[in-house]
Amino acid sequence: MRQPHRFAITAVLLGCMSASAQDWVKYVNLTDRFIVNFPGEPEIREFTYVSEYAANLPAKAYAVEDDSGRYSVTVVDYTNAEQALRARPNDTYRGDDLTSDVLGSVAYAAAHLRNRGGAITYDAWAAVDRIAGHQLQITNPDGSRTFAGIYLHASRLYILEATVPEGWPPPGHFQQSLGVLDAHGKRVRYELDVDGNRTRVETAYEWTGSDEPELDNR
Repeated sequence: MRQPHRFAITAVLLGCMSASAQDWVKYVNLTDRFIVNFPGEPEIREFTYVSEYAANLPAKAYAVEDDSGRYSVTVVDYTNAEQALRARPNDTYRGDDLTSDVLGSVAYAAAHLRNRGGAITYDAWAAVDRIAGHQLQITNPDGSRTFAGIYLHASRLYILEATVPEGWPPPGHFQQSLGVLDAHGKRVRYELDVDGNRTRVETAYEWTGSDEPELDNR
C-alpha cells in the first residue's frame, strides 16, 4: 500500500513542476554573453566583486525566485582586471597577479560556496560546452539543496546557482541550459583534450544575430 502512496506524491510534485516550467523563458544577454533558462524575467543587481587578489571588479547578478526555488547567474567581468589590480591601494603589482587572479577565479568562487556551510554532496570538475569549470551540490541546514556551476570564458566568470526546497528534484532545466556566447552572439563550444587544449567547433543552435559570422575564438 505504501508504494502507490509514494507514486501519488511524486505525481503531484511533477505536476507542479510541469505547470511551473510552462512559464520558463530562454533568457539571452548579449552584453554579458550568456543564455540560460529562467522561470520568468530576472531581476538584475549590479555590485562590486572583490577578487582573490583584492581587485574591485564589476559584476551583475541575474536572479529569479518563485515557489520552486531561487535561480541566479552572476557574471564577474575580469576583462579589465589588470587595471583593477594596479589600482589597489598601498600595493605593488606583480607580473603574475593577473594570470593567477583570472585563472584562479573558479577555485576562489568555489571556496566561497563551500564556506557558506551545509553538507557538500558533490564537488568536482565540470564543463559546459567543453568550457572548463566546477560544480558543487550542497544540502543546506534547512534541507534545501543548492546546485552550483562555475565557468570561466573570455575573462568572464559565470556563477550559476539554483536552490530548491527540500524534497524537490534537481533543477536540471536550469542547470543544463547555460550557454556562453561570443562577441557576435554565437554560442561557444569546444573540443577539449586531456591536456586542456581546446578547439572551437561550430554549433547549429542558439545564434542570436542576423548574419552568420566567422567563429570568434575569444
